[in-house]
Amino acid sequence: MGDQRNKRFKALLLSVMMAFGALALAGCGNDDPPNPDAAPEEEQPMGTGPMSNDDAGETPSDDI
Repeated sequence: MGDQRNKRFKALLLSVMMAFGALALAGCGNDDPPNPDAAPEEEQPMGTGPMSNDDAGETPSDDI
């Protein structure tokens, strides 16, 4: 009797966890539509900006 009750409890717990997981993945609430009046972002050339490769070859490991 106790073994059957334990299996039912585990099945119920698994079902609850899967249901809450599905809700978390699906998200709660409505997403806001994109703003059509938003100004486009200014594009920078690939060789400039924080991700540029200007300092190639000047890594700290070169000094070792």
